[in-house]
Amino acid sequence: MRKRPQQQRAKVIVDHILEATQRCIAEQGLLQVTTPKIAEKSGVSIGSIYQYFENKEEIIQELLLRKSENLGLMLKQMVMQQGEIQLEEVVPLSIQFGFDMMKADGGFFIEVLKNWHGYNNSEAAQVLERHFLEIGMYVFNRYFPEWSFDILKNKSFVIINSTLFTMMRYASNNNFLIEEQQLKKEISKMILAYLKV
Repeated sequence: MRKRPQQQRAKVIVDHILEATQRCIAEQGLLQVTTPKIAEKSGVSIGSIYQYFENKEEIIQELLLRKSENLGLMLKQMVMQQGEIQLEEVVPLSIQFGFDMMKADGGFFIEVLKNWHGYNNSEAAQVLERHFLEIGMYVFNRYFPEWSFDILKNKSFVIINSTLFTMMRYASNNNFLIEEQQLKKEISKMILAYLKV
């Protein structure tokens, strides 16, 4: 971000810019977003946008960073609220949460996933991966307390990345070979089987 907003009015302007960018992405697709379209949808002049952001890519990066942070915190909250339920229930709930979030906000994350190759090394991706890794390690440690830190870390990494890759492929391909409900079941079975190896 070119300039971090300090005053409440400036924060509101930046929020309008980011909300408009999110709507543009969900409605028109990530590759179709332009600064003039963001300005039109937000009601913020292009000149004012450039006070805070150098270009549309910087706006998108800031939006993704905020959305990734919120998504990670929401998943942590959802997992923490489950209490003492079985692992066989936690895994499908987490998978369902992921699919629900993909469709939220007009399909914003579906559109981002279609273009993930451009963002998989971004700060937003790192934030999301950190949250997911922390959640994985927390959950799996609860059910497998005998595992060492390295086993927890390695299994969490493999599960998170294979699940995200599968969801990304599903979101970016309109002619996927499997229906969503079946895909969720298969991902859950894969994770549970891998955990018990």
